[in-house]
Amino acid sequence: MTADDLKRLDKRIRQIQDPFGTGFQLQRKLWLDCAKTNGITICEVRRQYDSWKRKR
Repeated sequence: MTADDLKRLDKRIRQIQDPFGTGFQLQRKLWLDCAKTNGITICEVRRQYDSWKRKR
């Protein structure tokens, strides 16, 4: 994934009001869509996202 992909994903995730409550299904869909688009697993998307967030 590129830095731009991660920025777009981050922006969309931050817009979810309650990511671990009512927005959980939306957050799950974002992770799944990103994984399918990039041809990697959800776990790999999460690993790259977390690594990218820690660097910032």
